[in-house]
This record gives sequence, structure tokens and C-alpha cells, in this order.
Amino acid sequence: MEREKPLGEHPSVHRGVCSSASSPFNFFLMVKFVRMRPRNPMTSKKQKLSLHMPKGFDLYIQISVLVLALFGTIMVVSASMTITSTSMDLLMIAIKQIVYIVIGYVGMVFLAKRFSFAFVRRHIFAIVIVTFVLLSVTLLFPAVNGAKAWIRIPFPGSLEMTIQPSEFAKVVGILMFAVYLGDLPRNIAQKPQEIIAFPMYAMLGMFFLIMLFQSDLGTSVVFIGICYFIFLLPSHKKLAFIQKASLYLFGLASLIVAFMMSDPGIAILKSLDAGGYRIQRFLAAFNPFEVAQTGGYQIIGSLVGIVKGNWLGVGLGRSLQKYGYLPAARTDFILAIIAEETGMVGFSLLLIFYVLLVYRLFRGAMRATDEKSRMTLVGIALYLLLHFILNIGGVTAMIPLTGVPLLFISQGGSSTMSILFALGIAQNIISRQRTESVQ
Repeated sequence: MEREKPLGEHPSVHRGVCSSASSPFNFFLMVKFVRMRPRNPMTSKKQKLSLHMPKGFDLYIQISVLVLALFGTIMVVSASMTITSTSMDLLMIAIKQIVYIVIGYVGMVFLAKRFSFAFVRRHIFAIVIVTFVLLSVTLLFPAVNGAKAWIRIPFPGSLEMTIQPSEFAKVVGILMFAVYLGDLPRNIAQKPQEIIAFPMYAMLGMFFLIMLFQSDLGTSVVFIGICYFIFLLPSHKKLAFIQKASLYLFGLASLIVAFMMSDPGIAILKSLDAGGYRIQRFLAAFNPFEVAQTGGYQIIGSLVGIVKGNWLGVGLGRSLQKYGYLPAARTDFILAIIAEETGMVGFSLLLIFYVLLVYRLFRGAMRATDEKSRMTLVGIALYLLLHFILNIGGVTAMIPLTGVPLLFISQGGSSTMSILFALGIAQNIISRQRTESVQ
């Protein structure tokens, strides 16, 4: 009987790979040989630099992001078209907005692939400290529209880049509450006040920096709103009493706001300080025509633009309200330009993709298998939802103006990059949970 040759002496090895497909055994050797070959470093590098989303990502979220970003860029350029604007002016506006979107998208893909709660947990204290420092640095720069909320970075050629740290503080707040209060051990020995001490103190510190020192009412409302609602999510017996007490406080605050929007409340506001801009915003929301020369000026211009748009709008670039009636046409009041130029059709398109985006985030949160993931997804959904409600409510005089941008649509780099980074984290969570459920 012929002795079987060792693997190293097998004829197929000496004949080479070309003849390896002549038998099943040789084919196995070829596959093994190919698998054992070292990877090309350049190929590996290209894979690392790939902008493909990870396996299991939410396609509907990605489509909504791309459509809203494209629509927003078109509307920012359209809102900038005036009789004095040149083609170069419009091109620079478009390029600037696209650069922010590209940076945000690259960051989104990176976080979708590499985000880790373990990393955040290890470095959350440092992340919070850096956020505090950046929020404090804004006080060294001149105010813009009454708010010291921006860091200005000059570039050669009279160019500059502005960063609004308070936008990124919203994402930090979400992660801070998620890693500290999510998935708490049932037998934790700490007292309730000790459990919530760090996130609560950090949240209040950021809130006061944004609200009192930066005079940014809108951002502070969104920030405190996000942190408040995700604080209610953890189902732990040691947090139950504080959560219930905070619900009563929220109800009391809601009653106070509702009263201030009523006739007696407006009368009290008028007697307090009719000249303050925050008082003027309340008065404008109650009746913009009564304060048409002060706080109601832009609200009236916004309402006129919305009514003029009708169903199909007057056409891109043909808005009349942007000619002085809406000084913040590209930012806070871009919704009025959308309604005027594209009508209810354009607004409906915007609404559909916003609703789809928020729905998919809440859907992912409902399917989350751990509390920190659920808290993070709900926080990101609230980030979008609160901006949407406050912006639309403000430009339609349903609530007082807060000055928050319409995410993806309003001109602005920090808000665009911040929400894209947040959605990258959301995609990472959704992708990871889908992959784990399949395995």
C-alpha cells in the first residue's frame, strides 16, 4: 500500500497554484493559501478610509439625512439670492455649507463604525471639562445678535470659521446621562442624590453658562429639555422618587408658561418691562401686530411669506420677504422662505423626512436591549424634535421665538456637524444591536 505523502511534499504544492483546481483537495489547498496570504497594507488603509456605513445601519435614517442636507443647501443658496448678490457670493455660500456637511458626514461615518460607550465612560469627566472650557472661551469673543455663543477662528485672506460649542454640549449631555444612569446595577449601594450628583451638577453648570453668560435662550431650552426627558427613562427604584418629583416640577413650569401666554400673563409682562427683548418675544407670540415695530417685525414678515407661498410657492430665489423683512432669512426664519418659494409642497417634503428620521430613532430606541442605548437614541430624537418644534413654533407665532436653527436646513456649521455626529452615534447603536440579534 502506498504511503501518503506529507502535506509539505504534496505534488500539488510543487506544481504550483495553476494546477490546484484539478482535485477537491488541491482546491482546498489553494483557498487555504489565499486566506493565509498577508493583507496588502494599502488595501487595508483604503478600507479604513472607506465612507461606507457599517453593516446593519438604518437606511431610512441615511436617506433622510442626505435628502434634508441637499434640500437645506439649496434653500440656503435660494434665500441668499438678491438683486445685489453675485454668482461668486452664492457659490461661496454653497461651498461653505457643503464643507460643513462633508465634515459632519465623515464624522458621522467614523462614529457609526468606531463609537464605544466604554470609551465615553472612561473619558466622560475629561469630555465634560473640555466642554466647560469651550463654553467659557466664547465669553472672550464679541457678541453676535446679543449672544456670546461663538468661537471665531481666523484664516488667511480675511476668512474665518465660527464654532458654537453649545451645539456640541447637547450631544455631551446625552452621553453623560446615558453612561451614568443607564444600566445601573439593581443592588447599587449609593444614595439617589449620589447617583445623580455628577450629571446633574454638570448639566446645571453647562445650562447656566449657556443661559446666563451667553444669553442663548433657545439653546439652553433645548439642552435642559433633552437632559430632563432622558433623565426620566431609567427604570431604577432609587431614581423613582426624584423622577416623580421632576414630573411635578415640569407640570408646574408648563402651567407658568401657559399663564404667561394668556391675557393676564401678558398684562403682567407689559407692566414688568416692555422694552426687554425676551418680553418682546412673548408679546410678539401673543399678538405680533401689537408690537409690529419692535418684537413682532420679523414674525409678521414670516407669516406674510408663509401665506404668499400657497400650495406651490412663488419659485426658488423669488422670495420678496428676504429683502429686509426677514433679516435672518438664511438661519432662524428659513422656514418662511421655504414656504414662500416652494409652498406647502416644499414644506410637506421637509416634514415627511423629518418625521421619518425621528420615527426611525424612536423605533430603534424601543428595540434597544440596554438602557444606555435607549437613552442615547431618545436623546438624539429629542434633539431633532425640539429644534423642529421650537423653530416652526417661533416663526408661526405659536410660541415665543427662541432663535434655534432648523437642523439640516438653516445655515450654520456647528448645528449641522453636531447633529450629524449624533446620528453617527445612533447608527452605531442600531447597527450593533441588529448585528448582535442576527448572531
